[in-house]
Amino acid sequence: MNRQFYEFWGNFFTNVAQGQKQLDDMSAWMKQGFSGTDDLTTLFQRCYGLKAPEPGGALDIQSWQKAIADFQQTFAQFGEQWGWVTQTEHEKVLDKCAALEKKVQQQEMTITQLRGLLDQKGLGHTELFQHFKGALEDQSSQFQALMESISKAGKDKP
Repeated sequence: MNRQFYEFWGNFFTNVAQGQKQLDDMSAWMKQGFSGTDDLTTLFQRCYGLKAPEPGGALDIQSWQKAIADFQQTFAQFGEQWGWVTQTEHEKVLDKCAALEKKVQQQEMTITQLRGLLDQKGLGHTELFQHFKGALEDQSSQFQALMESISKAGKDKP
């Protein structure tokens, strides 16, 4: 993380105690490309060593863009440490959640339809239990046959 980033945030959070308006201004300032709020722009320029343009002069665009890129990169790292997610990431998760909810709803409809078909044919839960019962009976008889064969083999040996 860079020193200017912490200096900026240190000054900003110190000033936040003055009111919620600054948080709203900060959000709008960042969304407007780091412009529109003179106090924040001045603070940003001071912390990042940017010079205000002379009246009628041009702003050093390259330095300004580098400072913004550094700020945004460090802001993202700072946010990760606090467990924050970007609005883009949040929207991706919301979209994924909506898609999964739609898929679950479709699967529930399919399950309901399949259960209805099984019930129509008399193959609902009863058929499933009959299948398990038959499988258990088969395993039981096979186990009995195995035990009898082991017992018989033990009797045949002197």
